[in-house]
Amino acid sequence: MQNNSNGTPSMNDGGMNGGFNTSLRRMPSLSMNSPSAPNEMPGGDIDASSGGNMQKVLVEMRVPSNQGVLAASRTAAQINVSSFRFDTSYEPISVNSSNGQTSSLRATNQETVIVRGIVEESDIQQLESQSNVIKVYKDTPIAPFNIALLDKNKDLVAPTDSAQACPIGTCDCSPTTAKGTMADVAKYFGADQIWAAGFKGEGIVVGVVDGGITAEGRDIGPSETIRRVKNVIGGPASDWGTTAKEWGEHGNMSATDVLGMAPAAKLYDCRISGGDAISNALKVFDWSIKQYQTDGTPQILTNSWGIYQESWDEFYANNPEHPFTRKVVEAIELGILVLFAAGNCGGSCPSQRCGTDFGSGKSIWGANGHPLVMTVGAVNKEEQFIGYSSQGPASLDPKKPDFCSVSHFKGYFASDNGTSAACPIAAGVVALLKQAKSDLNQQEAKDLLKNTAKNIGEPGFDHHSGAGIIQAKAAFDQLLPEQPKWHEWESWGGSSFYAPAVVSSEENHLDAFIVAGDSAVYRKTWHQDKNPSEWEKIGGFSLGTPALLTRGENIDLFIISQDRKLQRKSWNTKTWGEWEDLGGLCKHGVAATRCGTRLHVFSVAADNTVWQKFWDGQSWSEWNNLGGISLGAPAAVSRRENSIDVFIRGYDHAIYRKSWNGTSWSNSWENLGGLWLYSPAVAARDANHIDVFAVGTDNAIHRKVCNNSTWGEWENLGGESLSAPAAVSWGQNRIDIFAVGGDNAVYHKWLS
Repeated sequence: MQNNSNGTPSMNDGGMNGGFNTSLRRMPSLSMNSPSAPNEMPGGDIDASSGGNMQKVLVEMRVPSNQGVLAASRTAAQINVSSFRFDTSYEPISVNSSNGQTSSLRATNQETVIVRGIVEESDIQQLESQSNVIKVYKDTPIAPFNIALLDKNKDLVAPTDSAQACPIGTCDCSPTTAKGTMADVAKYFGADQIWAAGFKGEGIVVGVVDGGITAEGRDIGPSETIRRVKNVIGGPASDWGTTAKEWGEHGNMSATDVLGMAPAAKLYDCRISGGDAISNALKVFDWSIKQYQTDGTPQILTNSWGIYQESWDEFYANNPEHPFTRKVVEAIELGILVLFAAGNCGGSCPSQRCGTDFGSGKSIWGANGHPLVMTVGAVNKEEQFIGYSSQGPASLDPKKPDFCSVSHFKGYFASDNGTSAACPIAAGVVALLKQAKSDLNQQEAKDLLKNTAKNIGEPGFDHHSGAGIIQAKAAFDQLLPEQPKWHEWESWGGSSFYAPAVVSSEENHLDAFIVAGDSAVYRKTWHQDKNPSEWEKIGGFSLGTPALLTRGENIDLFIISQDRKLQRKSWNTKTWGEWEDLGGLCKHGVAATRCGTRLHVFSVAADNTVWQKFWDGQSWSEWNNLGGISLGAPAAVSRRENSIDVFIRGYDHAIYRKSWNGTSWSNSWENLGGLWLYSPAVAARDANHIDVFAVGTDNAIHRKVCNNSTWGEWENLGGESLSAPAAVSWGQNRIDIFAVGGDNAVYHKWLS
């Protein structure tokens, strides 16, 4: 696109030919093999060179509701204006009605659509007076916001007396000089730390609304760049991923910048070059909306383009009722996150394309500055304001830009620059946040980035940098606070003959118990910020793994005696009581849990079935058979009042679960799968989470988590255990596990 002498882009840019309906009564072709087939993006624009002062236009019309493209095309073809030529290759687009139109359209069972065509300028008023025409809009010329595409030595006005001094800190007016690399930008944002936490944009698709992408795996023409972009999976045009030349590989730059922050994200090539008119962008947004309604993608649209001067289209520049702007709002309200570059007409060193429209209040036009979009200004990684980054207030919102992202770095080009580079960098950051919180919406994302931004000017908002420079890691941490992590195994010493047992009688306190080679029970205590005590002999004679439960700071210790009866010994915070005989004939170890005011114990009888006994505060019940076939000691936990979950290792070496709901036990044992060497352990962090631990055939400890009623996959926690594990939780994000290592010593690992 070239400028006329008055600075207005020339409309004679060639492109698509033969697309108009020269016969007003002839039905346009809607063959599925034609360029107007669904999901097909036209490769250019209609030819306005047929004489006269022809204007490319978008026509908003009333058509019968729910009658589709054919009705819209028929209505357009019947427009009775001699110079109007309807573009049959541009499929009519449904748009939300403008303010004031909704009620009347609903009353007449009509909707609004946009068609494209050309008309003599002198006939626009006549066209607008047609009975089914609501308004005629200029098919606005658009351009990428990239400095490198222009004359690198002449495209900027130097920051001299003719331009404003830097309005905020210091300014960078050297777009072709890289300030670091893409990796440096990622490090500045803390993106590398977000990646290490497991978030690289997996499952997120970003639509790059730009000049086209040359994608890996796609056939390209001989004149096209051979440099390919990965992770491109589709787009509106049937030839997506095949060209980026029309905008000087601007789309390749934007795509690369997204992946620089979100390397596992996927991309749609949403090409709008070819005619360089806003009708192409309208088509892309419409396609994106329909695609999102089909499969939930793209979740994000990044836009590094717009208009440089108000005179290019005063209505689009200043009126939120323009159909493209309405379509942008529709996308956001549907759930798509939309970012726009602010532009390159800032008051210090603006682009010559800006003419006299530069600086505060004269540089952010149209949808780029809509209140709902995320409007992105630019700084470099040294936190210098980029002097040509467009300044608010925007024509549609007094508080723009929203924030700044980073530009001027070595990326796809020797220097990715302009707000064109800053915007997809921000979109990549948003992709990481969207992966962390799948239901993240536009307002939440905008507020999150604004609230965590680094201010580079006076405190608060300013029209140059908005809220400041986005800080990806700070936003991520606010959105998803640091998750607990497993610490390394540490030795607690001792020599255990069976699996250990552990209990927490108070916060930051643990009591671990083992059965040593003399079959006596030993105890070790730990308190936060103190080293564990030495092993203390409690005595007794146990034939299996002990079990523990707490009543306040009191501890109840259960073992299987030499004659295979269940015995209990209690600690009152000062002394141990005598052993109490609870009867039974126990083959394996014992499990215990407290549910409300009741104490519940579980063991396995000679027939390998599970038996239960409980204390109601006054006396012990009889033994109750729960069935099942257990190859070792059970494990039990109560995560809420009137709830118990019991786990065993079954005859097939899988883990099984049976539950109590306060009234009855579940009818059957639930198979949790796996192939395990020893009995399981279980802990409850809160009322909604159960953590089950078991030792696999690799002798490592594995974990499976239940969140409400949903079980996750088994997770390998490592280690090398010669016994069943023990587990306890004394906080929502704190779990301690114990196991016996190859040297028979007790080892400890914890989540915090």
